[in-house]
Amino acid sequence: MFPIYLIPLAVALGASWVFSKTSEDVYTILSAGTAIICLIWGFALAPWQLQLLLLLILLGIERIYLRNERRLG
Repeated sequence: MFPIYLIPLAVALGASWVFSKTSEDVYTILSAGTAIICLIWGFALAPWQLQLLLLLILLGIERIYLRNERRLG
């Protein structure tokens, strides 16, 4: 069985790539909106184990970011 949650996540990655490569206003807005919607949709469809893993990764990135902010500030 193919994991259906990978499709919106792949679309979100593709839209993010288009967002970073284009300079036209309409395509930038459309690709950013598509990426955000597909990322939320893919995250909602993902199993709870993957959601927990992504949450832990985000918390780790936040901790590193805050540590760097304290050093600079």
